[in-house]
Amino acid sequence: RFAAMLEAGFVDEVRALRGRGDLKADLPSMRAVGYRQAWAALDAGDLSALQAQGSAATRQLAKRQLTWLRSMPQRCVVACDAPDATAELVRLATRLTAA
Repeated sequence: RFAAMLEAGFVDEVRALRGRGDLKADLPSMRAVGYRQAWAALDAGDLSALQAQGSAATRQLAKRQLTWLRSMPQRCVVACDAPDATAELVRLATRLTAA
Protein backbone atom coordinates (compact mmCIF):
# COMPACT_ATOMS: atom_id res chain seq x y z
CA ARG A 1 0.00 0.00 0.00
CA PHE A 2 1.30 3.41 -0.94
CA ALA A 3 -0.33 4.93 2.15
CA ALA A 4 1.79 2.66 4.34
CA MET A 5 4.92 3.85 2.57
CA LEU A 6 3.93 7.45 3.29
CA GLU A 7 3.26 6.63 6.94
CA ALA A 8 6.68 4.97 7.18
CA GLY A 9 8.48 8.16 6.10
CA PHE A 10 8.72 7.78 2.34
CA VAL A 11 8.58 11.53 1.71
CA ASP A 12 11.49 12.05 4.12
CA GLU A 13 13.44 9.39 2.22
CA VAL A 14 12.85 11.19 -1.07
CA ARG A 15 13.79 14.52 0.52
CA ALA A 16 17.06 12.97 1.72
CA LEU A 17 17.78 11.55 -1.73
CA ARG A 18 17.11 14.94 -3.32
CA GLY A 19 19.42 16.54 -0.77
CA ARG A 20 22.36 14.39 -1.81
CA GLY A 21 22.81 16.51 -4.90
CA ASP A 22 23.89 13.69 -7.21
CA LEU A 23 20.37 12.48 -8.08
CA LYS A 24 18.03 14.11 -10.55
CA ALA A 25 14.39 13.44 -11.38
CA ASP A 26 15.23 12.03 -14.83
CA LEU A 27 17.43 9.19 -13.54
CA PRO A 28 15.93 5.69 -13.80
CA SER A 29 16.06 5.20 -10.03
CA MET A 30 14.05 8.35 -9.45
CA ARG A 31 11.54 7.50 -12.19
CA ALA A 32 10.37 4.42 -10.28
CA VAL A 33 6.76 4.33 -9.14
CA GLY A 34 6.33 6.43 -6.04
CA TYR A 35 9.65 8.21 -6.33
CA ARG A 36 8.55 10.02 -9.48
CA GLN A 37 5.33 11.19 -7.85
CA ALA A 38 7.01 12.20 -4.59
CA TRP A 39 9.76 14.10 -6.41
CA ALA A 40 7.18 16.01 -8.47
CA ALA A 41 5.09 16.77 -5.39
CA LEU A 42 8.14 18.11 -3.57
CA ASP A 43 9.01 20.23 -6.63
CA ALA A 44 5.48 21.64 -6.60
CA GLY A 45 5.52 22.15 -2.84
CA ASP A 46 2.17 20.36 -2.54
CA LEU A 47 1.91 16.88 -1.08
CA SER A 48 -1.89 16.85 -0.85
CA ALA A 49 -2.42 14.63 -3.92
CA LEU A 50 0.63 12.41 -3.43
CA GLN A 51 -1.19 9.44 -1.91
CA ALA A 52 -3.77 9.36 -4.73
CA GLN A 53 -1.11 9.83 -7.42
CA GLY A 54 1.17 7.17 -5.96
CA SER A 55 -1.69 4.69 -5.60
CA ALA A 56 -2.83 5.32 -9.17
CA ALA A 57 0.71 4.86 -10.50
CA THR A 58 1.01 1.60 -8.54
CA ARG A 59 -2.25 0.28 -10.02
CA GLN A 60 -1.11 1.24 -13.53
CA LEU A 61 2.20 -0.58 -13.03
CA ALA A 62 0.42 -3.68 -11.74
CA LYS A 63 -1.89 -3.65 -14.78
CA ARG A 64 1.09 -3.40 -17.17
CA GLN A 65 2.86 -6.23 -15.35
CA LEU A 66 -0.20 -8.48 -15.53
CA THR A 67 -0.59 -7.75 -19.24
CA TRP A 68 3.07 -8.63 -19.77
CA LEU A 69 2.80 -11.84 -17.73
CA ARG A 70 -0.36 -12.93 -19.57
CA SER A 71 1.51 -12.60 -22.85
CA MET A 72 3.83 -15.44 -21.84
CA PRO A 73 2.44 -18.65 -23.30
CA GLN A 74 4.73 -20.82 -21.15
CA ARG A 75 3.52 -19.37 -17.86
CA CYS A 76 2.21 -21.53 -15.05
CA VAL A 77 -0.41 -19.99 -12.81
CA VAL A 78 -0.62 -21.00 -9.16
CA ALA A 79 -3.45 -19.57 -7.06
CA CYS A 80 -1.62 -18.18 -4.03
CA ASP A 81 -4.65 -18.68 -1.81
CA ALA A 82 -5.13 -22.35 -2.71
CA PRO A 83 -4.57 -24.74 0.21
CA ASP A 84 -1.93 -26.63 -1.77
CA ALA A 85 -0.22 -23.56 -3.32
CA THR A 86 3.18 -24.31 -1.81
CA ALA A 87 3.11 -27.95 -2.88
CA GLU A 88 2.00 -26.96 -6.39
CA LEU A 89 4.79 -24.39 -6.64
CA VAL A 90 7.37 -26.97 -5.55
CA ARG A 91 5.97 -29.48 -8.07
CA LEU A 92 6.19 -26.95 -10.91
CA ALA A 93 9.67 -25.80 -9.92
CA THR A 94 10.86 -29.41 -9.76
CA ARG A 95 9.40 -30.09 -13.19
CA LEU A 96 10.99 -26.96 -14.68
CA THR A 97 14.45 -27.65 -13.22
CA ALA A 98 14.32 -31.24 -14.50
CA ALA A 99 13.56 -30.09 -18.05
